[in-house]
Amino acid sequence: MDKKCRITAFANQKGGVGKTTLSANLSMSLARMGHSVVAVDCDLESRCLDIVLGLENRTLFNVCDVIKGSCSLENALVTDDRCENLHFLSAPAFYPERHDIGAASDKFDKESIERFVKSLTDRFEYVIFDLPARPDNLYKNLTLYADCAFVVSLHTAASIRAAEKTAIALNELTDYGKDNLTSGGLDIKLIVNGFRPKDAKQKSNVGLYDIISRTKLQLDGVIPFDSEMSRSQETGKLAYEIRSGKNPFCRAVENIARRCEGYRVPLFEGVETGVKNKYTY
Repeated sequence: MDKKCRITAFANQKGGVGKTTLSANLSMSLARMGHSVVAVDCDLESRCLDIVLGLENRTLFNVCDVIKGSCSLENALVTDDRCENLHFLSAPAFYPERHDIGAASDKFDKESIERFVKSLTDRFEYVIFDLPARPDNLYKNLTLYADCAFVVSLHTAASIRAAEKTAIALNELTDYGKDNLTSGGLDIKLIVNGFRPKDAKQKSNVGLYDIISRTKLQLDGVIPFDSEMSRSQETGKLAYEIRSGKNPFCRAVENIARRCEGYRVPLFEGVETGVKNKYTY
C-alpha cells in the first residue's frame, strides 16, 4: 500500500494505564503543530476516547459503519471545534458481536480493512489508533498497518507485566502478518505514564531502567504524574486547556509529538526522573 501518512497505535493489555488519555493528547498536540490528524477509537467493547476528547455528544456514525460501507468516512468524522486539524472517528456505542470479539468476522475482512485504512491515509498526515485492552479481530488487522506502536505502562509491577505481554503479542502479530502492509515493520516503543520520581527513589515503585530492561522496548517518553490530568477524562478537557505549556505533563506529551515529527528531543527534557540520564534521545 502506498502510504502517505504515519499510523501510530496505542496499546496495553491492561486497562487504567492512561493509554486513551495519552492518545487523545498526542493527537491534539500534533494537530496544534499544523498536521491533519484523525484519532480512531478502536475499542468495540468499552469506547471512551470520545469522552476524553469531549466529543461524546457529536458522534453519529462509527468506525464499524465506515468499514462495513454503511456510511462514508467523511460522514462519520467529527471535527474538533478547538482545532480544525483534529478529527475523530468513534467506536460504536453498542457492538452486538462483542461476545465473539476474538473470532474472524466477515464484517472486518482484509479487503474492507484495507479500503478503510487507505481512506484514512489518503486524507490525513497522522492516524492514531486507540486499541482495546483485549486483542480482537479489528485490533489485529489494524495493527498490521501501523508504523509505530506505543506501549503505555505505569511504573507498577502489574502494569509492567502487561506491557511485557503486549510487546510480545505485538511482535508475534506483526511477524505472522509480515507479508502485509508495513514496509519497515512495526516500531514498538515504550511510554511510561504517571511517573513519580520520589517513589522510584524510595523503591516503592519500579524504576525506569528496570521497566526498560523488562519490556526490552525503546523508551520514547516519560509522562509525570499529574492529578489534574488523571481527572481530565471526566471533563473532556485536554492538557493544553487545563495546564500551561510549561507544565511537565504538557511538555512531555509535546516532546513525544516532536519525536514523531523526527526531531531529536532530549528524552527527559522538563521531566524529573530521579535517576541519572543515560538515555539522551
